[in-house]
Amino acid sequence: MEKQTVGAALAVKLIAENLANRVLMVAYTNAAANEFCWELYKILGSNGVKNYCLRTGNPSGVDEPSLPVPFSIQSDVIKSKKIIICTTLSLKRLSYFIKFDNIIIDEAGIEKLEHLLAPFYYGINQLSSSIHYDEKRANQINSLMDLINQCGIVSTVVGDPKQSRPIGVSAKDPSAIEWVIKGAPWDTLRITHRLPDKISGLVNEFAVYGGLRSAFDIAARRLTLHQAPDIEYKSIINPEEPITWVDISGQENTLGFSSWSNEIEAKACVKLCRHLFTITKNKSIVVVTRYTGQKTMIGNYLRQIGLSDRIKVTTTTGALGTQADIVIFSLVRYNQEKNVGAAGNLQDVNVAISRSREKLIILGNFDMMLNGWSALPSDNGLRYGIKSPSRVLARLVDKKYGKVIDAPLVLTR
Repeated sequence: MEKQTVGAALAVKLIAENLANRVLMVAYTNAAANEFCWELYKILGSNGVKNYCLRTGNPSGVDEPSLPVPFSIQSDVIKSKKIIICTTLSLKRLSYFIKFDNIIIDEAGIEKLEHLLAPFYYGINQLSSSIHYDEKRANQINSLMDLINQCGIVSTVVGDPKQSRPIGVSAKDPSAIEWVIKGAPWDTLRITHRLPDKISGLVNEFAVYGGLRSAFDIAARRLTLHQAPDIEYKSIINPEEPITWVDISGQENTLGFSSWSNEIEAKACVKLCRHLFTITKNKSIVVVTRYTGQKTMIGNYLRQIGLSDRIKVTTTTGALGTQADIVIFSLVRYNQEKNVGAAGNLQDVNVAISRSREKLIILGNFDMMLNGWSALPSDNGLRYGIKSPSRVLARLVDKKYGKVIDAPLVLTR
């Protein structure tokens, strides 16, 4: 089950059953905070979110004009609402006179321990009247659970260690959610209300969830089209096939110290986006890539054809907490050494393939991923051999969950 769904349902339950007077919902990224808003809207409806909920923080971070939850930074307005949603970095903007009984934290995207602790470091007075805030003392508390216990409030952290990056550079460093799991009761929810059956099956086997499955009402969901695709795109967009891998080569290029781009692949993404936008009606489309350089290049091409405000392009880190009807995953890497780099990282790939509600299109060289390797740190040996994440993904799509097709000329010329 999606963590925003769980968090929103818990917040509503706490307020509805008078278990809390005010709940703070915190996410590290604006995208994840906005998803909290949409999930609350699904539960409470238009009038409910207007009466009980408020999105606050940095106004420039709320880039969705259609967001159903009202936005304000005024203290009196914030005090009047029961459920407050904001990002971790915007917590400092909240007044110290605003107190919360419960906090719900989405740890997606957190890469530093202090960001996980921010709701307590910056909001101890806001969250509990029984403890005096002392920054020096707070920073000396090493145990996350000790700090939470001293706050005198109830905290729920939602997240997924198989999609969350470690806090630190060591291969053995835990992720933010693993810090919580080590010292608090926890449970694993295995029903997804986002992914149709084939995509949930791919995600389940790829990341070894041990039983992830689609909810009954969405298991058979498939892409619906406003009009039939052009013949060149027909095999890619085929609504009966939730997962399609478009085998394309291109040429990778380094950008700076650690980023990469692939111009042929970027142009193919944009051509595909333009056609999808034409033949679908009100469908959300997101392009996901591991590399900032590729994100920038695709964004620039979309801007040239006037679609940059209609189609979102994001890195795998930025994709945490987001979802879309159609997701295009740009792999980028293609070299003679078959070094897939971060495109073969389990957490990043897992994020990219688990965002789509109807259709997942993987764009990149199939042989590169099937026979590739990565020099990323690993304490379990999965970066090499048949269990390398990139190889596992390629085999699962080809043999069981999707279809691999050659890129049509319309995408490569």
